Amino acid sequence: MCYEAWIFEREFIPREELSLWEEKSRRLSDSMREAGLRSARKKLAALQKEWNESFLGFLSKCAQRKPESCLLGACAEKLTHALEGTEGALPLAWETGDNYARVLLELTEPADLEDLTAQWQRALPEVNWAPSAFFRAVSKREALEWMEDLRESTASPASLGLCAAQSPKAFCHLTVLLHEAVEAMRPSEGRVIIDATLGGGGHSESLLEQGAVVWGIDQDPEALAAASLRLTRFGSRFHALRGNFRALPQLLQKQGIDVVDGILADIGVSSHQLGTAERGFSFREDGPLDMRMDPQTPRSAADLVNEADEAQLAEWLWKYGEEKASRTIARAIVRAREQAPITTTSRLARVIEGVLPRRGKLHPATRSFQALRIVVNDELNALQEFLHGGVALLREGGRLAVITFHSLEDRLVKHFFDRVTRPEIDRPEWPASRPNPDCCARLVWRKPIVAGADELAANPRARSAKLRVLEKLAAHA
Repeated sequence: MCYEAWIFEREFIPREELSLWEEKSRRLSDSMREAGLRSARKKLAALQKEWNESFLGFLSKCAQRKPESCLLGACAEKLTHALEGTEGALPLAWETGDNYARVLLELTEPADLEDLTAQWQRALPEVNWAPSAFFRAVSKREALEWMEDLRESTASPASLGLCAAQSPKAFCHLTVLLHEAVEAMRPSEGRVIIDATLGGGGHSESLLEQGAVVWGIDQDPEALAAASLRLTRFGSRFHALRGNFRALPQLLQKQGIDVVDGILADIGVSSHQLGTAERGFSFREDGPLDMRMDPQTPRSAADLVNEADEAQLAEWLWKYGEEKASRTIARAIVRAREQAPITTTSRLARVIEGVLPRRGKLHPATRSFQALRIVVNDELNALQEFLHGGVALLREGGRLAVITFHSLEDRLVKHFFDRVTRPEIDRPEWPASRPNPDCCARLVWRKPIVAGADELAANPRARSAKLRVLEKLAAHA
């Protein structure tokens, strides 16, 4: 989901006009809520259109007022630097007028929009900012049109900006540990590298820029379409395949490939999936309780929540979410669904929060949502199958790199890497250690690589990322 944010200098938002707009906004919002409850879609669309027109009319009128001294306009370059350093969101485009700044942004992690705008305001303390910023959700079509208009604009470069590294092609994802992962793959002309979790195409783009041939695989059709469009410029050196990376050998075998130089996987859920309410991965915005990375997966999270018995729910929450209150939450879910099926992310979050009070910054539903997502997509079994198949596909000297984001994934990868890189194995009942029949690789780095301070400042989501890499050894005679 993209958002449009407007921030003004204080004196250009007259209190009387603001009160009139707020009153109209409340009236329209109440009417939209009522229409939504009645499923009156045509009425809802008409009200939404009226709200948008009123919103833009009010702010455009304020923006047209000319100040005596263009303080904000003079600070455009300074504001641009603040926008590019935003934590928690990716500014896609922006323009700075004489008394206002207008920004198109996409959240990269759950964040408060008021907090985001406060970051920009603090960067320009000399400006007398209005106490409130103004926001509205923007469709992907609107976002694309705005960015295209900016590309064609002849205005001063200091007064507008466009994030060239991203485009609103229905999929936006910040690439984690980009330089470290690409370096581990050692891309060069002619090397065949598999990006087993294509996502937004960030890793693939860097690999292709250094001459490699890349096969990108993803089970999410939105990711596949957006990345394919992004990487069109590389021609026949990029190939996209739809599928789950657990079936990597079979997918490549159909393409006549049985050995590769490198395989990279960035495990877990993407920023786009988290930020798209209708995908149902996050409770930050209300949406259908779905969580399927592949829309063709037969069971959604709603199916699990409404059909599994209490004992099964508790087991999932404990095993895959490491949730200590798993039994309490499972009992609350069963009680709630007896009243009405649980079909939305917000309702499930409220059920959990009702029996597990918030402590600290972590929302009480976080671990439960992780557990359900893992079960819906069979993530850990898929990862295990991918690791076995991936190592078998590597040629001598080929590398397998995996980026994980939580302890369950990392523990699985760590144990697998240990098993296939340990030359000898030992057991208490043996008189001496023995050669390990599974040993076929070596660790490139003994400890996992984590994000540095610069990356964490730009993308806080990278704080839990760990990169582990192994290299295939020559086969024994």
